[in-house]
Amino acid sequence: MNLNYLVKIDNPASHIAQVTINTNWTGDLMTFFLPVWSPGSYMVRDYSRHVRSFRAHAENGEALYFSQVTKNQWQVDKNHWPLKKTCERLTITYEIYLHEVSVRTSYIDDSHAFLQGPSYLMGILNAKIENPQIEFRFPPAWSKISTALKDISEKREVFLYSARNYDELIDCPVEIGCQETDGFMVQNIPHELAFYGTTYPHRWKVKADMQTIVETVSQFMGGLSKDLYDRYVFVTHFLPGIYGGLEHSNSTALHFDPFAFSSRSGYTRWLGLVTHEYFHLWNVKRIRPRALGPFNYQQENYTDMLWLSEGLTSFLDDLLVYRAGLTTLEEYAETMKDNINSYLKTPGRRFHSAEASSFNAWVKLYRPDENSPNSSISYYLKGALVFFILHTKLLEQKKNLREFVLVLWKDYQRRPDLGLTKDEFFKLLTEFANQKTSDEFLDLVENTQELNFEMALKTVGLKAHFDQIEKPYTGINAKYFDERIMVSSVIIDTPAFHAGINAEDEIIALDGLRLLKKQWSEIDNLWQINKSYRVTVSRLGRLLDLALIVGTLPVRVNKIEIVDSDLALKSLKSF
Repeated sequence: MNLNYLVKIDNPASHIAQVTINTNWTGDLMTFFLPVWSPGSYMVRDYSRHVRSFRAHAENGEALYFSQVTKNQWQVDKNHWPLKKTCERLTITYEIYLHEVSVRTSYIDDSHAFLQGPSYLMGILNAKIENPQIEFRFPPAWSKISTALKDISEKREVFLYSARNYDELIDCPVEIGCQETDGFMVQNIPHELAFYGTTYPHRWKVKADMQTIVETVSQFMGGLSKDLYDRYVFVTHFLPGIYGGLEHSNSTALHFDPFAFSSRSGYTRWLGLVTHEYFHLWNVKRIRPRALGPFNYQQENYTDMLWLSEGLTSFLDDLLVYRAGLTTLEEYAETMKDNINSYLKTPGRRFHSAEASSFNAWVKLYRPDENSPNSSISYYLKGALVFFILHTKLLEQKKNLREFVLVLWKDYQRRPDLGLTKDEFFKLLTEFANQKTSDEFLDLVENTQELNFEMALKTVGLKAHFDQIEKPYTGINAKYFDERIMVSSVIIDTPAFHAGINAEDEIIALDGLRLLKKQWSEIDNLWQINKSYRVTVSRLGRLLDLALIVGTLPVRVNKIEIVDSDLALKSLKSF
């Protein structure tokens, strides 16, 4: 069936978009739905809570009966139409409030609109939607639209686009406004850059480096073709305090803090983000767990394989930036050090495997609380580390991870409509390497044993130096309300945990002396290791005195040394 969408933004300051859908009747009942989540972001977001003023009418303008049947579904019933006239088409109209800044949601204000498909475009339940068209109307002060949708406008003043189906329609975010646009060509394929916001004065060659990333990643995966995409769009919002990205089949949406460009480390983080989301073009949007396409937009789509989708991508993003010549081996080693330390300071690694973390993404990773570090581990983080270990195991067999990724890519190309199961993944790994390597990697994915970084690093010419630093440590993370000190979280098995200090306790005094923000900001200079302190806290209105014995910082990696630069180059950059 065909759907024609009209999206009108008449008053951007109201943050409201009016969406009209015109379609042909199919049967007596038609159920319109708004997705409850966005592919690539595994959390039920209930976008329908922002819908208002749903209406339905026939082609002659007469109102049609409808009812809301679930939180995100509206059913139009032809049998309730009292006039019973011939009606071949119907139109629904609704308004939706769009005012949440993230790559997973939509946002409209008087400066621009960012429209993320699942958050505002309804579909029809159990219907095969082919070649939908969508038109955008917006204030004349806005001059540009940036999207990977196919432009079918016949007039310059009309903004009309098409997609092959509903999945493709909502998979193409849209940026409307006066954004800065630029672009480059790679293998005769255009790549558009759309930048909203301000990038403060910096010395980086953003456009040239993004082109280098596209060239490096595409070469890593065997090249580009028109079958992959005929145009790619990077939509970026540069706004203070934000970070994130969301992959799409021929575009990506990026959020980044422009102040981060003031440092080399901040800029390399930007390069890693661009690489991560662009590599998702192959891994996730094509190579994917079977649960991730075709999508069920009505509920959670569970998979225990996000260690593949995000873990593999997270291992390769910084590595591909290094392979592109945009960072040094020393910078890559520093990134590896930070990742290992993040893993070591997350006690939840003892309770959640990579695949358990994946399956529980819907209630854990995207909904963190004060106990999250104690109960789970990110499948991004652990997934990246286990793929690093797999790469080193393959190197020992005169193979490498790129070769195996190309095996996964070839498997996708053989059956693009069907995702990959866990058993199929490990069968491919067994055939590529051997049963022992496959079993060892399965153990890393399924279980919670500590990872052997030392051996893996040695294989690529690196060495980790683990240090026990004699600095005081309590395990308290604090936040401030004006001058008051509140405990935001307590790390399990730390001095604060054993003292009985809880998240949301207010820290009042130390050994009877009042503590406020200034004193707490300097508290590490006051603590003495192994000394017991009387910490007074307020908990739900009660004052409690708790005995806290200060410990030392946990073991961490102080440095990753480059022992054999030639081996590291061969193992990491030239494989």
